[in-house]
Amino acid sequence: KEEFINDISGGKPLEVEMAGIEYMNDDPGMVDVLYAKVHMKDGSNRLQELVDRVLERFQASGLIVKEWNTVKLHATVMNTLFRKDPNAEGRYNLYTADGKYIFKERESFDGRNILKVSLMHILRAYQENPRIEKGLGHRELVVV
Repeated sequence: KEEFINDISGGKPLEVEMAGIEYMNDDPGMVDVLYAKVHMKDGSNRLQELVDRVLERFQASGLIVKEWNTVKLHATVMNTLFRKDPNAEGRYNLYTADGKYIFKERESFDGRNILKVSLMHILRAYQENPRIEKGLGHRELVVV
């Protein structure tokens, strides 16, 4: 921890804000995951540097396979990937929502409640999802 976390954070909590809404694909008409953008209150890149260094450590130690070079900082606000539909034949309802109206109404989302990151827990979340096997789902490295 002391090797780089305290160097980047200065030994103080990192103050972050959530502002703006994005979606996790290229088509707003087919939205499964909607997220709030996360950035440092002071405008610095310290949080991105910190999580990217943690990612590098995990990759170097073999805890995770290198799938990407950087971490997308975000706070998920909607995820319909695992919504169960009692009428669906499979385990999951693979319906994707048309998020155009949600995005238009909420694109200026301003979550100015400041989150102070003073204790960091890191876990790898793997969701059992048939879409992952087909390359349509996603795996996440979660920092709580």
